[in-house]
Amino acid sequence: MAQSNQSTDLALAGGGIDSTDTDDQQEQKSGYLSALNGVDVLRQVTLVIALAICLAIAIFIIIWARQPDMRPLGKMPTEELIQTLDFLDAQKIDYELDGNVISVEEGEYQNIKLLMAREGLEQAPSSGTDIIMQDMGFGVSQRLERERLKHGREQQLARTIEELKNVTRAKVLLAIPKENVFARREKQPSATVVLTLKRGRSLDGEEVDSVVDIVASAVQGLSPERVTVTDQNGRLLNSGSQNSLAARSRKEYEIERKREEEYLNKIDSILIPVVGLGNYTAQVDLNMDFSAVEETQKRYNPDLPAVRSETTFEENNIGGLAVGIPGALTNQPPVNSNIPEIAGQGSAGSATNPSRSHKEATRNYELDTTISHKRQQTGVIRRISVSVAVDYVPQVGENGETTMVPRSVEALSNIRRLLQGGVGFDMQRGDALEVVTVPFVREDVGEAIEVPLWEQDWFMKMLRLALGALVIIVLIVFVVRPMLKRLIYPDDTLEEYDEDALSAGVDIGDSTLDMLNKDFDSAAVGFSSDGTLQLPDLHGDEDLLKAVRALVANEPELSSQVVKAWLTEDD
Repeated sequence: MAQSNQSTDLALAGGGIDSTDTDDQQEQKSGYLSALNGVDVLRQVTLVIALAICLAIAIFIIIWARQPDMRPLGKMPTEELIQTLDFLDAQKIDYELDGNVISVEEGEYQNIKLLMAREGLEQAPSSGTDIIMQDMGFGVSQRLERERLKHGREQQLARTIEELKNVTRAKVLLAIPKENVFARREKQPSATVVLTLKRGRSLDGEEVDSVVDIVASAVQGLSPERVTVTDQNGRLLNSGSQNSLAARSRKEYEIERKREEEYLNKIDSILIPVVGLGNYTAQVDLNMDFSAVEETQKRYNPDLPAVRSETTFEENNIGGLAVGIPGALTNQPPVNSNIPEIAGQGSAGSATNPSRSHKEATRNYELDTTISHKRQQTGVIRRISVSVAVDYVPQVGENGETTMVPRSVEALSNIRRLLQGGVGFDMQRGDALEVVTVPFVREDVGEAIEVPLWEQDWFMKMLRLALGALVIIVLIVFVVRPMLKRLIYPDDTLEEYDEDALSAGVDIGDSTLDMLNKDFDSAAVGFSSDGTLQLPDLHGDEDLLKAVRALVANEPELSSQVVKAWLTEDD
């Protein structure tokens, strides 16, 4: 009875008319774990390896699609390479290191270069002192030793100057001539200083003078007038070769340009909130006087005299006799005198005594004096000329069209008053301020030129992602899915064959059987002469089902008789 039940199960499985196989298939499709239990170990291992390979390929494609393009920063020496790596690590910037070449993301390349420039991490060329410091092998000559000492002094001066707040890097070159015993033929030393300033920084006059004094005081016999200082932009901060007049003219020109920029900044701060950025243009011209004038005045006020000193001398002589040294004057007759006509009016017994009085006064007067000393300031603004042009304003008409109309006189007057107060307008000084409204010429760009799709920046990234997704989908649909279906659900691969054709005795052919399973020998399926069933070596349920179907295809009449016999026995 057990044999009969087993045969019935085989027949029903071959014919596909029993619901047991359908329930079994549904149970297998309920999950991969339950389905794998019915597959042998070799196929399970093959399935796991195939899935692992597909998963690895998918992960590789995803990583490849998301990997950004890298751009090298350049090949750097070891010292600069270490500083750059420390900077990138501090900023948490992703990079790739290949020898002495650092590569960063292409999209962040410009930003990283700007950050490195702000920190002063620019590539520095070779200093050219390798030949001086290298070992000669046969001792050192006196000239080479002198050059090494000079190089050491240059390095010390450079390190000292780099201590300044606004200086990132300094390079000092000294030209020290050989000493000569003849003073008439002695040459003066000179020096050159090249400064690399921090981004957005500049040195004022006092800082430049300090650099000059540092170098001049460190070298014997070096005069400050023979020290040249320049920055990385080629601006001459101090000249050791130009005459004083040329250097003064250059400084005066720089001062004028700087003052004009200050006035332009004031105008921008006033007009940007009022008319908007790009709706005006302004120019400032300054006339400055750099004459050094000293004036001393001494004024006297004759209306206010004052006695400075006074000397008085007074002499009185009364009743004195004629005395003196006898001589020629004594022997001369007396001078005619006035004899009174009436004599005897006086006392007869009294005589008239002669008298003499002398007064002398000397006075010194001082006038009111005012002494004034004036020194005029250099760089005085003599005249300011400001020109401002303001664009028309848009106006929407009744028909909805927008037209440009000039600004009103009141608006221009308000702008003029604002600028007069902002720039310090002085009519007595002769300042000029013009504010006019004119239509600005706007370039008609027309329609934007459409960049081809394949030339846009995002196209390559999206194409890479799309290719990766397409490869993954192809792997899943055409590789993973059929493999899983064939390994886990082998019965589904034979559902495409018509069961009616099998029952009608249609021969599916050996080629079809070989396609179903190349290892399965369909010729060995059949009935022997004694009526027993001949089957090849079967290794699983799949081979058993294929053997039954091959039997039905090869021996349709005998198969139908067997099925009828089974039904008769069941009855």
